[in-house]
Amino acid sequence: MTHALPAPSTPGGVRARELRVGAGAMVAVAAAWPLLPVHPPIACPLRAATGVPCPFCGMTRAIVAAVHGHIGTSLAFNPGGIIVLALAAVVLVRPGLLARWRAPGWVLFATVGALWLWNIGFNPTFHQLLLR
Repeated sequence: MTHALPAPSTPGGVRARELRVGAGAMVAVAAAWPLLPVHPPIACPLRAATGVPCPFCGMTRAIVAAVHGHIGTSLAFNPGGIIVLALAAVVLVRPGLLARWRAPGWVLFATVGALWLWNIGFNPTFHQLLLR
């Protein structure tokens, strides 16, 4: 009698296969996005309610631009798009690598803070409040 080995999982309990499917789907949708005749109306709830962009505003456009090779445009929309796309590439190639990597908790807060500062203060597609 043989027993199947459980699939390797990441620290959050998500299996490597599920991560690969999610990362592959994200890249596939980003590649096909410009071909859609109508884009779904995706609106940020924070920006819709307050007019202030959240740290992730522009992320869809950033990932789509990066997948199509427009790195400068991607960075202008949201620098986090390059980071997300790089993580998706790692997940597609070596999903177990993320299971071994542990970032300190402050890295998440610093990254979100930096993205928010970018979107509120310097992002050319939003208000550029700090450049006025």
